Amino acid sequence: MTSELDFGLPLEYQLMPDWFDAHNIKADADDKNASLREILSANGVKTVLDMTCGTGSQVFHLNKYGFDVIGSDFSPKLLDIAREKSKALGRDIPFVDGDMRNIQVGQFDAVITMFNAIGHVSKHDFSKTLGNVYNNLNPGGLYVFDIFNLEAMSGEAIKSLEVIQEKEAGGARFHQHQSSKIDHEKGLMISTDHYDIHWHDGRREQRQNTFTLQIYTADELSDLLQQSGFEVVQQSTLNGSEFIKDKSLEILTVAKKLS
Repeated sequence: MTSELDFGLPLEYQLMPDWFDAHNIKADADDKNASLREILSANGVKTVLDMTCGTGSQVFHLNKYGFDVIGSDFSPKLLDIAREKSKALGRDIPFVDGDMRNIQVGQFDAVITMFNAIGHVSKHDFSKTLGNVYNNLNPGGLYVFDIFNLEAMSGEAIKSLEVIQEKEAGGARFHQHQSSKIDHEKGLMISTDHYDIHWHDGRREQRQNTFTLQIYTADELSDLLQQSGFEVVQQSTLNGSEFIKDKSLEILTVAKKLS
């Protein structure tokens, strides 16, 4: 999912899909999914398209609470995992292969792209994505997404996002160290992962990967949304607390499709 810039992708998207959940599903995932659910419920949403569903975290949560949800993603391997989960849970949830920049599924009360998914495309392709989101929404439908907040990315903030963890998944125990830096002028967050992998069969290897996220200020997001036919109705943190422009590390945006 790249365009004129080679943003790259985290290794778990590309080479290690069995590690996706171990890396991405944190202890606060249920709380964040609950905040998303509350926003959708408060706005009378019934049907949802998750355009960047990965292995289905938001899809399964919303389905559990009665929403009619379809998941889509550009990664066939992650979708296979989501389908296996759906089968194991005895749920009949559609998962569709597709890229958020151009997938056409239908029209929904809400479209979501969560956990920095829009950062994996350039500003040009984000504008393209917004046009596609618009086409997949009912009149007055909502687009809900989040991204890191460029305005709050001080040196101290970047240090707080450092990841050091050890987990077991996909036939191995791995130690991961992720560090990041910011190019404020270009609005880019560049992250490097170092993996020390101990396979259960005794093999050991090290991997390194660098990927980039395009991040935004709240005002930039508002301008882009307005240009694409949306009205911003809410900006908050992922847990629903008040958004502070120069302090909140993340921006959860709720935008309404205008007629």
